[in-house]
Amino acid sequence: MDANLVLNVLALAISTVALAVSGAAANRQLRIAQNSNLIPVIADLFRETRSSDFLTSVEFIRDRLATAHPGNPAYRELPEDARGHIRRVGLFYDDIGKLVAHGVVDESLILGAYGGAVPRMWELVAPYVLTERQKYGTTPMAYFEDLAARAQIRTMGGVHQALALRGYAPPRA
Repeated sequence: MDANLVLNVLALAISTVALAVSGAAANRQLRIAQNSNLIPVIADLFRETRSSDFLTSVEFIRDRLATAHPGNPAYRELPEDARGHIRRVGLFYDDIGKLVAHGVVDESLILGAYGGAVPRMWELVAPYVLTERQKYGTTPMAYFEDLAARAQIRTMGGVHQALALRGYAPPRA
C-alpha cells in the first residue's frame, strides 16, 4: 500500500472523527441554550400553581362546582365567579398541554409535577367544557383534555419510578 494513500485515509478518518465531535458539541450547546430559555417559563408555571388565586380556584372546582352548578351547563353560561375559576385552572392546564403537545416542554417534567391533578381537574370541569363544545361548536381546552389523557397513560407515579426518585424518611428523634 502506498504511503500517500495511508496518510490520506488517516487524514480522512481524523477529519470524520473531528466532524462528529463538533456536531455532537454543537447539538449539546443547542440543547443547553433551548433549556436555559425555558427555565423562566417553567418557574412561572410552578409559581402560578402556588398562588392563592389558583389554589382558591382548585378548591372551588374540587369542592363546590358540581353542587353549586348541577346539570352541566356550558361553562360560559355559569356565573362569572364559577366561570373565572374554570378559566383560571382550565386555561392554565390548557397552556401547559400546548407546551407538551408541541414538544416545547418535556412531558415527563409536567406529568411528574402535575400528573395526579390534571386528570382529576379535567374530570371535574369536563362536563361543562364538553357541553360548551356541543352547544357552541367550539373546542375549548382541547390541550387540557389531551394532557389529561396523557396523564392517564403515563402516570405521575410512573414518571417518578422511571426517574428513580428516591424516598427519605427522616430519623426519628
